[in-house]
Amino acid sequence: MPPTERPASDIPFERLFPQLDDSGRERLTAAARALDLRRSLDDPARWFWNEPDPAEPQPEPEAHPHVLGTALLLYESDGDWLELGLDVWHQEGPRVSVTATVEVACWCELDHNMHAVQRAEWTADGGQALVEAFNAAALSVIRRIEGPRDPRDLRTRAGLPNPPEPVPDADDGTTVDGGMAPSHHTP
Repeated sequence: MPPTERPASDIPFERLFPQLDDSGRERLTAAARALDLRRSLDDPARWFWNEPDPAEPQPEPEAHPHVLGTALLLYESDGDWLELGLDVWHQEGPRVSVTATVEVACWCELDHNMHAVQRAEWTADGGQALVEAFNAAALSVIRRIEGPRDPRDLRTRAGLPNPPEPVPDADDGTTVDGGMAPSHHTP
């Protein structure tokens, strides 16, 4: 089933995490809304989640299926970008992992789409532990919003390639050919 894309207020925590009580669901909703409130005006609140569809046959199991996530866009220009992510993944048995990431656009020869240049992970094996892990990840993302927003610098620190420098336009008065072009003046 394709993931859903909606604001935090629409996340069906009761279906995604049935082990939680009302208090736990309220705390998850509050943390998700806190992230939504810190988005820029041009980055709408979008959460993605996957829940099984009882009418659909079960797909092939994934090693660690994605349950819930969001990304907060901090920078985007000329195909380059920087975003923060918060994701929840199913693990073995009742365990889940909650991750907070700083992601930059990929400029490798083989385009991987993005690289997580910073990542923190919390593992939880019960309802209360999930709430604590989700809150810790959300707080980590909120704190990081005020951090550096230059994806070039973050890629450099991670040892990743940056996009090529733009070639100056010939109309801007700079010399593209190193000054060796024949002049258009006659002696």
